Amino acid sequence: MRDRIGNLISLPSVYFLLLKNVTKQKQFIKNVAEKELIAFKNDNDGSLTPQDLKKITSYYGLGVPGVLGESFCVLRGKPMTENERFCLTFLGSISGLLDDLFDDPKKQVNHLEKFILQPESLKPANTYESLLLHFYLLGLKHSANPGLLKKQGLQVFRSQQQSKDQQNSGNSPQVIQNITYAKGGDSFIFYRLCLNDPLPENEEKLLFHLGGLMQLGNDIFDIWEDYQSNTNTAASLCTDIPELRAEFINKMQFTFKLARETNFRKDRVENFLRSTTLALSRVLVCLDQFEKLQLSSGNLFLIEKYSREQLICDMQKPKNQFKAIKYALKLFPLKY
Repeated sequence: MRDRIGNLISLPSVYFLLLKNVTKQKQFIKNVAEKELIAFKNDNDGSLTPQDLKKITSYYGLGVPGVLGESFCVLRGKPMTENERFCLTFLGSISGLLDDLFDDPKKQVNHLEKFILQPESLKPANTYESLLLHFYLLGLKHSANPGLLKKQGLQVFRSQQQSKDQQNSGNSPQVIQNITYAKGGDSFIFYRLCLNDPLPENEEKLLFHLGGLMQLGNDIFDIWEDYQSNTNTAASLCTDIPELRAEFINKMQFTFKLARETNFRKDRVENFLRSTTLALSRVLVCLDQFEKLQLSSGNLFLIEKYSREQLICDMQKPKNQFKAIKYALKLFPLKY
């Protein structure tokens, strides 16, 4: 009970810090990133869509530095420097654009592998590629580790290529898990390398597993889209939601264990895990919704029987946010 009360007292500070960090990043986007976009908006040949720009200003460019990057800074115990914010913003911003290259054949940059390692050699074919190149070079310019970032960027590219195998119906659950973790884990390590501090092995292991767990959570929320595109994930192939929930919680607890095994101060690890748990608890709310669907179909989760509306979990609803908070209070591992 005392641990639960301690968690409850700490939640307002977690929310306040999150709000503060996101607000600060929004201001940075307005003052810096949006100015870099002006030329591309004015000289757009049609290859750059409003959705592409929104991914930069409202999603990846906001969330990667303002949420993920700030959580890395909590763990290390030092605030984000200006150069680190530049690097995380511009390299984070193009994450969505790069993802689209694997999903949309009309947006395929030739020799993408060479572009990652030798971006100066790319001759952009359109506005989309020009923006991709401009932001990539800006991010590398402000990085203390451009060589490491290029090397890890190539690993992210290869993980994305491997994720195409999710279209194959014959993959075992272990193969799907490996693809999921590589996709999420390699990306988290890429973002972490935007910070100046060396990356010790135990932190790298933690971030790889946390990134994989976050990717699994994304797959659960994206179950309708993946089903429609014949993309096989642990969620889209699931027929028993309680089993998927147990797997998710076990992997979550393993991530907590890895965090405790790092060499960071315990209070920093505690703060890091508190915000992480709050983010992951959203997934359990989504699984609650799916479990009700399973009960309505003979206690088997049969995705083909449900509508899009039934499979979309809206975390903007206050009742779902409250449920996520309750899960966070229950699951957060305060004791070490």
